[in-house]
Amino acid sequence: MVKNFIKYVLQKLLGLKTYLFLFSLFMIRKLQWDKREGAFIRFLNMIDDSGNILDVGANIGVMTYHFAKKKPSTTIHSFEPVELNYNNINRIKQKFKLNNVVLYNYALGNENTEIQMILPKINGVYFHGLSHVIKGDKPEIGNKYNVQVKRLDDIDGFIQMPVTAIKIDVENYEYEVLLGAEKIICKNRPLIYCELWMGETRRKSFEFLCRHNYSAFVQQCNMLTSFDGQSHHQNFFFIPVERIDDLKLI
Repeated sequence: MVKNFIKYVLQKLLGLKTYLFLFSLFMIRKLQWDKREGAFIRFLNMIDDSGNILDVGANIGVMTYHFAKKKPSTTIHSFEPVELNYNNINRIKQKFKLNNVVLYNYALGNENTEIQMILPKINGVYFHGLSHVIKGDKPEIGNKYNVQVKRLDDIDGFIQMPVTAIKIDVENYEYEVLLGAEKIICKNRPLIYCELWMGETRRKSFEFLCRHNYSAFVQQCNMLTSFDGQSHHQNFFFIPVERIDDLKLI
């Protein structure tokens, strides 16, 4: 409650654009020391410094920054459809001279279409990390955006790229992203780091990746272990079965 009140005051005093930029600078510095982000740091360290990394749902650019700095010989492709967040990533890119980052101001999915998204506002506070696709008729308060959606497999140039890793954090739209990237996933066999909430999207995403011979892992007690289907987790490592021995995961 106190934390949200502080956010409310800062957003009012600074304006949302300045607040997001300062908040992203703070989170960039904080991430490597944040125990809650240990799984992402592990994923980052598992990736070879070559080829291309896809940051799908890049939000305000915190993880894009760390991909770019940790993997200087890799091109980071960051997808963020919400204009406010996208502009913030661009400021981060310019400030830190992240010349290996390419930005895309559209969403990924399984259709080439247009959808509506919302940056939710709860009790007067904007929650940039909860931006999501509007589904159904449930009324929501916040800034709404009409955004373009593209299938990754259909975007010129991507099918020819060597893709080494994909991070997906798209607030319950993960399955659509995976379906639209099926050819690229089959061709490259990238490491995949994905946030999945409990529910139908998680079930379908697991089935899709299992069908393509990926195994699911989670970080538990600072170790990577096979997901048992029971424990409560949201951040998953999906590893091609043929790479498990090389990565010394089990």
